[in-house]
Amino acid sequence: MPLSELIAAAEDLRTKVRAYRGAHFAASDHLRVFHYVLGFGLIAMSALVSGSVLQSADGNPSRSLTLTTGILSTLVVILTAIQTTFKLGERGEAHRSAADGFGRIDRKLEMFVHRGHSDVAKGWDDLGAISDEVGNVETGAPSYMRRTYRKALKEVERGAPDQ
Repeated sequence: MPLSELIAAAEDLRTKVRAYRGAHFAASDHLRVFHYVLGFGLIAMSALVSGSVLQSADGNPSRSLTLTTGILSTLVVILTAIQTTFKLGERGEAHRSAADGFGRIDRKLEMFVHRGHSDVAKGWDDLGAISDEVGNVETGAPSYMRRTYRKALKEVERGAPDQ
C-alpha cells in the first residue's frame, strides 16, 4: 500500500481520537457541573430543614412547615442517594483521565503523520499499535451519550480549537 494511504488512515484515526477526547472532556464537564449543583442544592436544602426545625423549637410548628420540612428531608435523602450511587465526581474524573489518554495518543499520531516513513509496512504496524492504544484507553473509560460524541466529532471536523 502506498504511503498516502498510511497517512490518510493515521489522519482518520487522529480525527476519531480528537472526537473521543472532546466527548470525554464534555462528559467530564457536565458531570462536574451536575455534581456541584446537586451538592450545593443538598447543602441549601439541609440548611433549610435544619433552620425549620430550629424555628419550630417552640413546640408547635405549622402544618405547612411540617409538610415542607418533611418533603425537603425526603428530597435530601433521595438526592444524596443519587449522588452517592452515580458517583458523579469520580465518573467526571474518569472522563478527564480518558481525555488525557486520548490527548497523548493524539500527540503520537501528530508525530506519526509528520515523520518520514521509509518502510511503509513498518508504518502500518506502528499505526496498528497506536490504534490498539485507542482501544485500551476507551476500554477503561466510562461511557458517554452518543450525541456527545457526534457533537465532538462535528467540532473536530469544523476545526474547532482543541480542548
